[in-house]
Amino acid sequence: MTRQAILRRAWRSLWELRPDHDVGLGARLCVVSLLALALALGLMTFVALFATVAPPGWWRAALLPGIGIALCVLHTLFAVLRLAERRLPAALVARMSALRDPRAVLALGALASSGLVLGIALGFTAVPALAGFDLWAQFQSPPLAVVKIAAFLLAAMAANWAWWRARLRRQQLQGEALEARLRLLQGQIEPHLLFNTLANVQSLMDYDPPRAKRMLETFSGYLRAGLAQLRVTDSTLGAELDMARSYLALMQIRMEERLRIRIEASGAARAARMPALMLQPLVENAIHHGLEPKVDGGTVVIDAVVRAGRLEVRVADDGMGLDTPSRRLRPGAGMALANLGARLHSRFGPAASLTLRAGPHGGTEAVLDLPYVAAEEETACAP
Repeated sequence: MTRQAILRRAWRSLWELRPDHDVGLGARLCVVSLLALALALGLMTFVALFATVAPPGWWRAALLPGIGIALCVLHTLFAVLRLAERRLPAALVARMSALRDPRAVLALGALASSGLVLGIALGFTAVPALAGFDLWAQFQSPPLAVVKIAAFLLAAMAANWAWWRARLRRQQLQGEALEARLRLLQGQIEPHLLFNTLANVQSLMDYDPPRAKRMLETFSGYLRAGLAQLRVTDSTLGAELDMARSYLALMQIRMEERLRIRIEASGAARAARMPALMLQPLVENAIHHGLEPKVDGGTVVIDAVVRAGRLEVRVADDGMGLDTPSRRLRPGAGMALANLGARLHSRFGPAASLTLRAGPHGGTEAVLDLPYVAAEEETACAP
């Protein structure tokens, strides 16, 4: 990853209150320091324009202490928010990051205000003392200077706060719209699968009743898993794999020996949190586009690994491949993948990706890569 990409990810992480971030602390502190430098320069400009100061050249003596004060203010604010992320219950942190609970929003505002006040007190007390610089002597009217500087800091922080909340609200609305689109798409797919399954059961009842019964039982299990996933926004990879296994078992009854299945996932991977209904469209694509059109069928492989704080889920088939007429001409081709990509971007930004590529041994593989957060970690922190 390039240095610019790391800094962009660190910038975005500053506006997300959560226990674990997918970018290092050093990068985040670097971005905070750059913000402090910009704040210091803005403050000096503000003082030059609106405050009554000592003779020309005062800014040369005040610049370094001003930068030190800005560093104190923003690093103290960052430390307070980081301490809250690590020490408060995860459920409370999640509520404070959302906009639906006014009490949680007020709690976050009080937390940020306390960090700001503490940082201002520390900066205006410690930095001039350490630098041997009489900050107030540079102003002819210290009380007025204090009011103007405080007004500038509060205005800057208020504008930043308003921008952040508006951005977060916009992201939430986009995420909710994408979730609604996904559920609409899922609702359009399920009747098609239902009718096909019932038609297969009806035909099997005449010459293979045990197989028809097994298909009904498997389909009931798939519907239970699917309905459970439709009721939640966040799920775990384990729940997603259970739903995928039920679906593949149903397809295996229909395709018989033409379909082979292999699912591999560690306990840590199964415990990973992820948006609901992310895996199912990838598995359906592997069946419909890859294996059903192929005369002798093939194998669907799902494997999930956790490495370096990332969850990687791979859905592969050895079917027809990417450049096939059935994949290009099928109605709605690409819609599910586009929705999944948009959901990932809305939820994780550039920290997550969905890649569709040719498999190393033919066929197609889809790879989900997203930050790893274990479900039991959030449960353990909950009140």
